[in-house]
Amino acid sequence: MSVKAITELLEALITIHHELNKAAGQKVELIKKGDMPALEELVRAEAKLVRKAQATESMREKVVRTFLLSKGKVTENATLAEVKEWATTEEREQLDALQQQLVTELHLLKRQNELNQQLIEESLRFVNLSLDLMVPHQEDISYKRPNERDDQPYDTGHSLFDSKA
Repeated sequence: MSVKAITELLEALITIHHELNKAAGQKVELIKKGDMPALEELVRAEAKLVRKAQATESMREKVVRTFLLSKGKVTENATLAEVKEWATTEEREQLDALQQQLVTELHLLKRQNELNQQLIEESLRFVNLSLDLMVPHQEDISYKRPNERDDQPYDTGHSLFDSKA
């Protein structure tokens, strides 16, 4: 394994996370419009991207571990910093740039997902408020005689039905 294989996997991760960012941005308009079928389709596509990102990250970890083993360094949780120790100056600069791009994409994705979550919570509050306004409350539908007070018990011993009928 070489540093080139690691950089290719990092580039693939950046591309995947960029696609996830685009999908997260598209969710905003779909949530605002209330277009549930399109939102469901987007979420399914997003789930595929997440699985692809997980597989690529797993492959990256494996390649980094193999690279470090080939250099005689045995570590359980291999990091990019350990790879940089064995890389040339040019490779190190490229790894630094790719690492920064990936971190930027991850921060953007995290921020967009937080905004989407807030938007969904606001939408749910609006739906609940609308339902509360449309559904009558118990005190709104219980009728009393005009001379009846609120503190009187409801059970007066009289039946609502005429048993002689």
